[in-house]
Amino acid sequence: MGRRKSQKVHPIGCACRSCAPRPCRDRRIELAIKGATRALFLIAGLLMIPFIIAHALASAKGDNR
Repeated sequence: MGRRKSQKVHPIGCACRSCAPRPCRDRRIELAIKGATRALFLIAGLLMIPFIIAHALASAKGDNR
């Protein structure tokens, strides 16, 4: 026996599950995406350190090229 649809009238833009069903996303996938994003930002930050130091040293010497 299938689920019966609600017979109520919903306003435009209603976000209930019967009007706008949301795809079920696995929590492990969300945690993996969040962890991967954090790891990429950490790696990008670590790779930027030598460039920041080189820029600071060049600015201290007055060589702004």
